[in-house]
Amino acid sequence: MSHIQSYHLPDFAKVSTVHILKTGEIITSLEEYLKVQDRFSWVDQAQIISTIFRLRRLTESPKKSVIVIYEEGRIIKEFVNVDESFKPLVFH
Repeated sequence: MSHIQSYHLPDFAKVSTVHILKTGEIITSLEEYLKVQDRFSWVDQAQIISTIFRLRRLTESPKKSVIVIYEEGRIIKEFVNVDESFKPLVFH
C-alpha cells in the first residue's frame, strides 16, 4: 500500500527592482535597464538576488516589496509590504 502526501507550496511573493537615474527617470523594464546597465555596474548582482530571496519570505500577499537602486549616491533601499500601486521617490 502506498501513501501519497500532497503539499501546498506557497505562492512566491512579488519582489521587484527599480532603477532610478540621476535625472529622476524611473527604469522598471528590462528593455529600459539594458540601455543604462553600465551606469549601475557598481551594484553587486549576487547581493540583489540574495535580497530578493530574503524579501520573498518577508512579503505578505497581496502586498509586494521593492528594491530601489539610485544611480545618484549609489544608494539601495528596500521597501517591504507596500501596496501594488507604490511608487518610490525619484530622489532619495
